[in-house]
Amino acid sequence: MVTVTALEAKTRLGQLLERVSRGEEIVITRYDRPVARMIPGGRLALAGVRQAAEELRALRQAMARRRGFRPLTECEIREAIEEGRA
Repeated sequence: MVTVTALEAKTRLGQLLERVSRGEEIVITRYDRPVARMIPGGRLALAGVRQAAEELRALRQAMARRRGFRPLTECEIREAIEEGRA
């Protein structure tokens, strides 16, 4: 991950965008504190979502193998969501 100042980002935006499009992540700082992050869009983001979904499937399978496991019903899920909104 590359770190640049806000002034440097302003003056070199085109170069930084090119680096991000090749897969790099760039953090922009102001007064030595991170304030923004440039990350690749599109396919790389989709790959992260796919990986997270696969990890959730694996977790779900591992939970199903536990003795006494009972998945939540749709009603229980809705109740939990509503409770969280209160």
